[in-house]
Amino acid sequence: MVEVTKPTDPTGLILEAWAQGYMVGSIIIMICITVSNIKRKILLHKLILLELVLGILHGTFIFNNPPIYGWYLSVTATFLIISWSLHNAVAWIKTRPFLSRRTSIIFIVTVALVQPYWALEIYADFTYFNNINDIYLRTRVFEALFRDPWWVYTTCCLLYSIRTCYHFGFFEFMRISPRFAIMILAMILSIIFTVLDICAVTGTLKEALPIGINPFWKLAFVFRLLADSVILDDFKTALDKLSHYNLSRIEDQERSEPTVPPDVTIAGWRRPETNESAGSWVGVRTEIKVESFPMK
Repeated sequence: MVEVTKPTDPTGLILEAWAQGYMVGSIIIMICITVSNIKRKILLHKLILLELVLGILHGTFIFNNPPIYGWYLSVTATFLIISWSLHNAVAWIKTRPFLSRRTSIIFIVTVALVQPYWALEIYADFTYFNNINDIYLRTRVFEALFRDPWWVYTTCCLLYSIRTCYHFGFFEFMRISPRFAIMILAMILSIIFTVLDICAVTGTLKEALPIGINPFWKLAFVFRLLADSVILDDFKTALDKLSHYNLSRIEDQERSEPTVPPDVTIAGWRRPETNESAGSWVGVRTEIKVESFPMK
């Protein structure tokens, strides 16, 4: 096998360093946001914070040189893989209120069933980057298959639940809540970069990227973490709060709008006021009720 070392080509080194710096900087900001919003008694919040901390370590291996380079990369990749599995568990917790019991069990059981692959991937990663064997070249192709289907399902389930379970469309939710808009955008971008990652691994983009460099999985990873950290609660709790807020806002607007009553017209019989008038005649009197209302 060809010896695997730290990138030496300037183009590849710059691209890898940029991707890692982007990943580390983004996760640091998300950690700060998560810590400022976390509630200690909620397990989901703690899992999201742990997911962020485990994922940030793999963005620093570019600073090392052989032989530390291969060892450091492999160890931090192990924490990264744990973060990926934890992300799917977080997705299950967030989506579970919308799932039936059977679907919920299938979701979490399949997440557990793919863990042997990740054990193999950890071994393959260590042996490849320490120049022992090249099993990693054959296992890396299946990485997205064992990592992302649950996240794609979570995104589709959220959009479907909004459309069927709430009286507001997701565009209306996005307009009311910027956080919700950011979460939806992050979900969509993560799926787009996941598709690009698959294209890069399968060789479709080999002419456009330096050999061995793939920044797309890092971009997809950052946006998955962003979707988790921008709204820490499960989807149903977050959507119920947003729905109740919107309904109360509409009711307040309706109560604050003044209702001016229409003009009241009263018709009646009226006797003549002088003897010169002959017979009785009909008169019409119009009363206009005017009320004043305070203006905000």
